[in-house]
Amino acid sequence: MAILSIIWGHFFSAGHVYLYVFSVQTFCLISGFLYKKNSSLIICLRKCFWQLFVPTVIMSLIIHLADFFLCRARGVPYIIDWLWFFKWLLLGNRWCMGPCWYFYSLIVMRLIMQVLPDKNWVLCLLFCILSGGAILLHENGIVVSNANVNVLVCMPFFLIGFFLKSLRVWLIKFNNFWLEIVIGFASLALIWCCGTYNDPVWMYLCGYGSNYLLYIVGGVAGTVVLYVLSLWMAKLPYRNMVTSLSKGSILVIGLHIILVKRLMMLPARSCEEDLFFSILIMLCFIPIIRMTELFFPVLLGRKKCY
Repeated sequence: MAILSIIWGHFFSAGHVYLYVFSVQTFCLISGFLYKKNSSLIICLRKCFWQLFVPTVIMSLIIHLADFFLCRARGVPYIIDWLWFFKWLLLGNRWCMGPCWYFYSLIVMRLIMQVLPDKNWVLCLLFCILSGGAILLHENGIVVSNANVNVLVCMPFFLIGFFLKSLRVWLIKFNNFWLEIVIGFASLALIWCCGTYNDPVWMYLCGYGSNYLLYIVGGVAGTVVLYVLSLWMAKLPYRNMVTSLSKGSILVIGLHIILVKRLMMLPARSCEEDLFFSILIMLCFIPIIRMTELFFPVLLGRKKCY
């Protein structure tokens, strides 16, 4: 469901501002919830390199090569300096990476968590510092399109997810349909309020809209809605498809933009058609993920690092 919200949001169809209230934020929160500290900084660096950095570089290249060949086929110039490209990719320039900017930001977040002591007060202080940094940039009208800077708006949700790990046992046992209904609709109402009364959230520009509190509340509310939906969908068949999408989420998030850009060329698309295209794109990635697992697992970050 989180993957679908990312794909659908990139069509920029009607109501996309509500998807941007929680789409990337959900992945930040999940990343924190599933985070485990490594035994040493060296192992952490190795894992970040193979599981995130290498796939980011490869997928960034694929995205730009796809645009290059499309422009060439249409007779339109696509000017790119590859030396400049690799230089700025290493420095975290978002244009070089497309949707892969999040994986680069995740590397930075993991490294920060690795070097910090496991003290709640330290992490709470970090939350305040990051939030203050994002607000300071916004108040001064500074817009930065860089994956390193985007940590200011991503890591607060990562930390929220990390703090929620203490509820893991309760969440696994949670099973109350009517309470799920109430929580789901209350969270939907919060998403509507946050999307309506906060400015659009552009996390890739280190933006949280105009109201930081609504930004945080909306992201958490959206994650709750997706969690409730996942509880219901877990009872449906075809769980192998969901497992494949989860295992290959890095591939879907990184490369879906290639298909989205092509479909956006279609005239007079409706919101419903964009949703249909989004589901279709997601389903198309299932065989791609399975083939990648067999023949090119490094693209999925599949490399053991001891």
